[in-house]
Amino acid sequence: MKILYDRNMELGKQLFSKLGTAKAIEGRSLTPKALSGADLLFIRSTCRVNDDLLEGSSVRFIGSGVVGTDHIDFEAARRRGIQVATAPGCNAESVADYVIAALLVIGERQKRSWQGATLGIVGVGNVGKRVWQFAENALGMKVIGCDPPRQEQGDFTARNFVSYETILEQADVITFHVPLNREGPYKTVGMFSGPIVRKVKPGAVLLNFARGPVCDNALVATMLGAGLLSDAAIDCWEGEPDYSPDLAAIATLTTPHIAGHAYEGKANGTIMVYEAACDFLGIQPEALPKFPKAPVPKLEIDCTNRSDEEILRIAVRATCDIEGDSARFRAAFDGNVEQRKANFDALRKHYPFRRLFSATTVTLVQPTPTITARLTALGFVVTTKATATKPRKAPAKKSTATKSKTTRTASRKKPATS
Repeated sequence: MKILYDRNMELGKQLFSKLGTAKAIEGRSLTPKALSGADLLFIRSTCRVNDDLLEGSSVRFIGSGVVGTDHIDFEAARRRGIQVATAPGCNAESVADYVIAALLVIGERQKRSWQGATLGIVGVGNVGKRVWQFAENALGMKVIGCDPPRQEQGDFTARNFVSYETILEQADVITFHVPLNREGPYKTVGMFSGPIVRKVKPGAVLLNFARGPVCDNALVATMLGAGLLSDAAIDCWEGEPDYSPDLAAIATLTTPHIAGHAYEGKANGTIMVYEAACDFLGIQPEALPKFPKAPVPKLEIDCTNRSDEEILRIAVRATCDIEGDSARFRAAFDGNVEQRKANFDALRKHYPFRRLFSATTVTLVQPTPTITARLTALGFVVTTKATATKPRKAPAKKSTATKSKTTRTASRKKPATS
């Protein structure tokens, strides 16, 4: 059996080679000729599946290891009898971690705590619900949400569902977590555009970790320049892999569509479509490989004379360095469009290894119950202790001097804190 898979799929080689002869490909540049003879195709969002790609294809199954589905023409696949599987929710926690990282950076810039501030979530699906939990329980924010289809279905968060206009008018922070719907009653393309944005609360913060076309990038840049928005964190761009230089230059945090790129976010998507393929083929999935350790598996923080916000920033910055990601994105800017697009893809391909908050154990020294609960709410494994770890002392050398009953006590340096 011939299998093609996007080379950027975490665990792709390990899992798909169990099913047949697996070959890695560049999803964005996949052609009908390259697809010829393949039985199974595994992709990410950079691969456009449409009539042109599938013309004359022998593919029987397509697995897309990402949340979004706007890169797939399901009707074109259906007409050819091709089964399609996707990975809803695979990177929800990864994106939620990134939202919290962005909020803490922006809060530090504004010299404010988010306690009591209003967060407006547009799109309360797998990602939006996780963001809701984190913001409410860890940051102490008041959360309101907008999601008409889920509200109509009686979603559990419906008590706090409001209109989109209310989100714009009341939210101190607006964050988008919607699918890309180009038409229909729940169209999301251009949600943040046109006259409706005049309703935005002055000085609000805008986050787009959903899809680029949800927000009018030029308009967001204009609003930032005019002070109508105080800050913005943009991970998704109109025209990807190209993007707006004007918005990239003025937004507080700019990253190349990597909010969901924690190891778990990518690996879970691959695992979900691998298991779906096994079901399609009528075989049992084999044992899954263990995930590698986090870059920072353990972290100790002395809470003495530190605010909750400072402690949260220390823990989150050590495990999800959105500022570093943003700095690399800015450094890769190029005035040449083709080179800019190539740099965008390269940053995604070579994204530094990151694990979820939940992969790190944080030891708090002399914490308050509040900060312990807040870090636990973010998923960190939290332990506590009364004193900081002392630096190991070198073994004492035996003295050859004349015997004396007086023992010198070595001076102790105050241990450094995280």
